[in-house]
Amino acid sequence: MNILVVTKNWLGDVIFETPALRTIKENFPQAHLIAVTPNRCVEILQACPYVDEIIPFDDRKRKMGFIFRWGLIWSLRKRKIDKAYLFHQARKFAQIAFLSGIPERIGYQTKRRGHLLTHGFPEPEGPIHNVQYFLDLLRLKGLKVSGDYWYEFRYLPEDDARASSLLKECNFEPGNIVAINPGANWAPKRWPAESFRELAHCLMEKYGVQIVITGTEDDQPVARAILNSHNGTSLMASVCGKTSVRELGALFAKCRLVISNDTGPLHIAAGVGTNVIGIFGPTQPLETAPLGSGRNIVIQYAHEGVKLPWIGENFPAPWMECISVNDILRVIEKEKLLS
Repeated sequence: MNILVVTKNWLGDVIFETPALRTIKENFPQAHLIAVTPNRCVEILQACPYVDEIIPFDDRKRKMGFIFRWGLIWSLRKRKIDKAYLFHQARKFAQIAFLSGIPERIGYQTKRRGHLLTHGFPEPEGPIHNVQYFLDLLRLKGLKVSGDYWYEFRYLPEDDARASSLLKECNFEPGNIVAINPGANWAPKRWPAESFRELAHCLMEKYGVQIVITGTEDDQPVARAILNSHNGTSLMASVCGKTSVRELGALFAKCRLVISNDTGPLHIAAGVGTNVIGIFGPTQPLETAPLGSGRNIVIQYAHEGVKLPWIGENFPAPWMECISVNDILRVIEKEKLLS
């Protein structure tokens, strides 16, 4: 049996889908599971034990036209797919599954695509976690769902070796490292750099930990802002822009704690089982809280009466600044995260 899964577009979304991928494989252990996923998410699924084959695509609008669609349809027809689970909500993927001749097409009735599905279901009401959102679809279709809602992130031996090499370059030893991830893909989700800087100093002084700053190349300015006042200590270093996605997971697996804004790396850290603190502001933790196998703690400030997730142009400030360094330190002490 060949089963197709069309994933959503972002790293966090694909991590949220891993319990559903695990569930499909548990229900159909002999099936060949094929994932259609954006280029940026290929790296995650290459190490996922539930995926047997990956078909990548470029999700830039100009790349998603007629030629791409018919190329994918032809490719799927050759594979003789038996079932398609359409986690991606776009109508175009329901059309592709329909024109590919896939006998069972399962998904939520979003984007005016219900008539293209053989098993279309209404979306769940109210805010629910994205993990449950995908598992509920499988349950509605009749699959047995085990109740394990934790998601996971896998990496390969070469990723672990690269992470160890990076830490060695920083003169860091696994077992006493706290990672802070100060970036986010949307500015209103970012806790201030000066707060991360103060927190890092407090953690080094109180717990004697080493601090590694993680992120992409774009996060180097905020990393420099945090590092500039560390007075030459060897207890803090940045690896921003130096890791692949999987290498970042391997690095997080060597940390005692990861403190991050609500962004993809938070879920990578939770996915490898590391204890995490997620700093939330205008987003909805009921939908996107970390849900890994370790300790998952959310600290959030939200203006009274503001509906979450907040969406708009006139961001009500102050917001993230309302979360203090002491708020984080109190949680670490209360939960004995570094004791």
